[in-house]
Amino acid sequence: LLLRYKKSYREILTRYIQEHKVEELIVTNQVGQYTAEELGKGAADVKKAVNVTMERLEKDGYVIRLAKGVYCKKIKMLFGFYMPNKDDLFYKQLLQDKDKIIGYETGVSALNRFWLVSQVPKKICVASNLYQKRVPEGIQLELRKPPIAVNSKDYRYLQMLDMIQDLDQAPVDVTHPVDILKNAVKTLTLDTDTLILLARKYISNKILIRTIDIILEERYETT
Repeated sequence: LLLRYKKSYREILTRYIQEHKVEELIVTNQVGQYTAEELGKGAADVKKAVNVTMERLEKDGYVIRLAKGVYCKKIKMLFGFYMPNKDDLFYKQLLQDKDKIIGYETGVSALNRFWLVSQVPKKICVASNLYQKRVPEGIQLELRKPPIAVNSKDYRYLQMLDMIQDLDQAPVDVTHPVDILKNAVKTLTLDTDTLILLARKYISNKILIRTIDIILEERYETT
């Protein structure tokens, strides 16, 4: 009789880490789900063993611990080890889960990226479905709850509405901010009816009116 080969936790996690991209976070919850599928068990059944194995792999130099339950791949260089920027890693984690969009940049950092504000903020602001996630100490990120769940279809619309809403509070220092927003709507090929609908359903009457004014002004100039 042939005995069925049983994979060890270390073997599974080592392969997972090797196949992982350097710039991506290694999150124990995701590792646990992967391991559970490999072993045909429930995620809760493998959680403890996964955590223990990850700690051992850290000691053996496979990964670097960034925060509780969060690691990155450890790459040996000529002088020391390569370590991706922590802020960038957490930023990406809040924006995307595998191939799904779950967040977008917002606040002053988004206004700066769209050339509405010259001031470079100390922290990048992100609206994400993971808005309740704890940001580790030292990471220059600020989390905001989005108006609705973020996905690949609505994130650009929600980002635009946030920028319209933030104009009054942010240190906007361009002469014609509305012109920049109008150009952004065109460049991103946003459907204006969808933009108005989302403003009406999930933001406020004030932002709805301002959004309509921006769109109508653009249509008037075009005609």
